Amino acid sequence: MDDYDDALSLAKSEAVISVSLGYKGGELTKIGSYYVKEIDIDGARKTIKIKANAAGKAMRSQKSKSRKGFMSDLIPEIANEFDLDAAVSGNLEGLELEDFPQFAESDMNYMTRLSQKVGAVAKPSDGHLVFADDMSTKSTSGKNLPTKNVDVAELGEYSCSFKETESGGAIGTVFANWYDKENGEYHMVKVGSGDPETELDEIFSSEKSALAAANAKFKRVVKSNKTFRFTTGGRPDFFAESPVVFTGLSPKIPANWIISRVEHTLSAGGFSTSVECCCVS
Repeated sequence: MDDYDDALSLAKSEAVISVSLGYKGGELTKIGSYYVKEIDIDGARKTIKIKANAAGKAMRSQKSKSRKGFMSDLIPEIANEFDLDAAVSGNLEGLELEDFPQFAESDMNYMTRLSQKVGAVAKPSDGHLVFADDMSTKSTSGKNLPTKNVDVAELGEYSCSFKETESGGAIGTVFANWYDKENGEYHMVKVGSGDPETELDEIFSSEKSALAAANAKFKRVVKSNKTFRFTTGGRPDFFAESPVVFTGLSPKIPANWIISRVEHTLSAGGFSTSVECCCVS
């Protein structure tokens, strides 16, 4: 920020900053709220740089704790520890963990591990602890997220990357085993089809847990198989999990994608947005 007249007050550590972006004459779009972590003062240039992130320092404190139960109880329990509201996707609420302990790690790291296990995205966001189904293109309330329609003329630089192109980008099959305590029998579930085949090492306690873990593994492979990156003029309405449909691209590049990462840059050069997408087709 410009501090040419020394009029700016210094924000205190852990102060909450609300950030909105947009254009003069139009409505601003709220990007989120962030906790101040670091302040740098450039005396010669009369500027102040503030670094902040969405997780407060309490969420980065290491702890050890036994955690188990349904997501509908577990996520709100963690959210309540930090005075956050829990936002959990409906199809994840019924998942149960028999034992998934937290050992000498922060709650954010624990939430990341947990999300990877069940195919979710976990993040603090504007007073909420979000635990959403990854690549679902739906909000935590189950509503379809609005599709972003983008013409190639709106793009600056863009690139597309494919893996395993020699096999047509095949995703393969993921198997997971679970044990039925009532009947004393082992069962197997699968997600996907064809080669390569992958079988998870863990034995799960229910069909639902096994299917969630297989889906999580499957999604990680999908996200890494096809990626599309582009830059465009500032688009504060772009956010993760939103579907995007492109027009005017080369026929070699799929038209339908899902946003996985967004980075906004506002500088003397203007307002720009960099986006990374994954593809399911």
